[in-house]
Amino acid sequence: MPVIDASVFVAVVNHADRHHAPCRTWFEEALSQGNRLIAPSILVSETAAAISRGVNDAALALAVTAALTESTIVELVPITAALATTAADIAATYRIRGCDAIYVALAASVDEPLVTLDRQQGARASELIKIYSL
Repeated sequence: MPVIDASVFVAVVNHADRHHAPCRTWFEEALSQGNRLIAPSILVSETAAAISRGVNDAALALAVTAALTESTIVELVPITAALATTAADIAATYRIRGCDAIYVALAASVDEPLVTLDRQQGARASELIKIYSL
């Protein structure tokens, strides 16, 4: 159950994103192989912000995030105090941005790879978890 970063999910749903094609291909292949995906619950707000800011369409952003929260394709994991503490340790130790560290902490806690477009996140977290960069 790979952890999907917001950068990848946004590219999957945003046809104008320059990474749309490879991300959509990966996403469809993962699903066709029976893989379920996992993400911290902040995926919802990060997706809403990226779509709303990127295409200037709040209604579209809210529609996409409503579909995301109702979907069984991506399991949304709540950010518990334990996950937040692990993310804080990772952020400080590996100099990873706060929200990015939450995705890394989740991947570490479930021992699954993180799928991301964020090169800095991937490079800094690669000592700790397996990274799949698109």
